[in-house]
Amino acid sequence: MIAVKQLHPLFVGEVDGVDLRKPVDAATAGEIIAASNQHAVLVFRDQDIDDAQQMAFSGMLGQLGKTSLLLRPGYKPRLDPRMTDISNLDEDNRLLPANDRRRLYALSNRFWHTDNAFRRTPAKYSLLSAR
Repeated sequence: MIAVKQLHPLFVGEVDGVDLRKPVDAATAGEIIAASNQHAVLVFRDQDIDDAQQMAFSGMLGQLGKTSLLLRPGYKPRLDPRMTDISNLDEDNRLLPANDRRRLYALSNRFWHTDNAFRRTPAKYSLLSAR
């Protein structure tokens, strides 16, 4: 059973009682979905998960989409195509130069982005793992 602490009077809940490194059972998944419906934004602190674990957890919530960056000519993915890579690293995990187009593109997300709301069927959830 998870515990959810409300962090703001209108939205945002902090979830405790689940380890996202392990598979989430159906009952816990139901609790997480209910908490998301109630709080809109959920925070899972201190979850040292890797990409595969994040995709497993995300897949429990629905089918994973593919990044639209794959359509860009010459794009060499650093991560699985089902993960959007918003970082300052190149495909070999080296720091991108400050003037690199990919880094500038990522910086533009600070001003505006949609998390795929423009698609015919928009994503129901967006998950962010900051590392």
